[in-house]
Amino acid sequence: MSASAIIDVTAVIERQRRNGLVLTVMILSTTMMFLDGYDLHAMAFAAPSIVRTWGIEKAALGTVFSVGIFGILVGGLIFGYLGDRIGRRLSILAATGAFGGFSLLTVWATDINALIVLRFLTGLGIGGLAPLCYSLTLEYAPNRYRGRVVALIMLGYVAGGSAGGVIVAWLVPHFGWSIVFWIGGALPLAAGLLCFAWLPESIKFLVVQGRQPADIARLLNRIEPGLQAQPNARFIIVEENASRTGTGVVAKLAALFDGRLAIITPLFWFAYIASSITMFFLNSWTPILAEASGYTPAQAALGLSMFSLGGAVAAMIVGWVIDRFGIIALAAVPLIASPLVASLGIAGYGDGVFLAAMLCVGFFVVGGHQGLNSSVGLFYPSANRATAVGWALSVAKIGSIGGPLVGGILLARHLPLPSLFLLAALPPLVVACCFLVLGVLQRRPTTAPAAAHGEIKQGVPA
Repeated sequence: MSASAIIDVTAVIERQRRNGLVLTVMILSTTMMFLDGYDLHAMAFAAPSIVRTWGIEKAALGTVFSVGIFGILVGGLIFGYLGDRIGRRLSILAATGAFGGFSLLTVWATDINALIVLRFLTGLGIGGLAPLCYSLTLEYAPNRYRGRVVALIMLGYVAGGSAGGVIVAWLVPHFGWSIVFWIGGALPLAAGLLCFAWLPESIKFLVVQGRQPADIARLLNRIEPGLQAQPNARFIIVEENASRTGTGVVAKLAALFDGRLAIITPLFWFAYIASSITMFFLNSWTPILAEASGYTPAQAALGLSMFSLGGAVAAMIVGWVIDRFGIIALAAVPLIASPLVASLGIAGYGDGVFLAAMLCVGFFVVGGHQGLNSSVGLFYPSANRATAVGWALSVAKIGSIGGPLVGGILLARHLPLPSLFLLAALPPLVVACCFLVLGVLQRRPTTAPAAAHGEIKQGVPA
């Protein structure tokens, strides 16, 4: 190929066949999200054992849960911005080191105050990793498979939560609660070394930033071996989404409300907050509430694992649903979730029925949340995609913090279990309404703007 050729990077990505580079990105991203999901749930899995070992009140852990999620909120904002400034790869390495290192330090915590500090610091890395892996993978995936590709890496996220229950049931009785954090610290640090060796930078990020043309050419040739791209070729991107964006924090935030994103961004934020209230209430308090209902610690931990497993099954489906029918089809998922959550307050479930109920609740509650994860990045351009996803996931932490915190307050006031679960069943109705409006907006035809200086062309998805 001529050195002066113009190469449309988007076209290369769209017509790609199976290749080792993109497979490597997907495998590493899914692995990192698995570990991220495990560490997110680690405190909930360790909580019953900590309560028994330290002889503290259950409600005291409400602050630990909430401050950890506040750390996730802050981490999503910080690392989302860094991902759009210094690159996805370096930011992923930094986030992984943060949550792996501080999770490992949690092994030596001796009181609630230490847990509060360490869970906040761990949360910074946990919150930062998700939008970065999401954005990196999305920018290597062709449009026809994006929903399924994002669903795959988010499957790793919920599968990590499921694995924690098995670990608790098998290992905590023998090694104590600290084993949860030994695993949650050592494995991410080891995985970070693999990412340092094999994880590439986002090719779209490099083009948008005008950096490292030799690396751009090398990555393109790995995606399409016959392309023979040269470093001094002219690389352009034809984007699906257009928005004006700058390099500053304020400019990138303003770009999230450019044009019809002024409607789309708030809808995603409201849906994320509502979905997170219910999901994190269940994530945080299910093991303790299950034990209070008469289940053994192992059964309580397995119940939360079944919740995550149901979400993992849903994650495999929602991406296909979005690719095939659009976002509007997902509105039914939270509508079904609402009565299922309310039913958890019914006493007298047998062991098998309890686990089956948690599986079904997880399918629809986590499935709706994964629908948000699979669709939010589709509306934003590469220039500010990590920022958009980072802000969405961080704003969601308003609900993630509120769910466990309010749950702890109501639990301390001895609110009956049926009333607790009835309140938790209301937010999914808000999620359903947001999906309906987003689905209508997604189907409306739009007109792509003209290219700016012929370098980066961007439009909005029809």
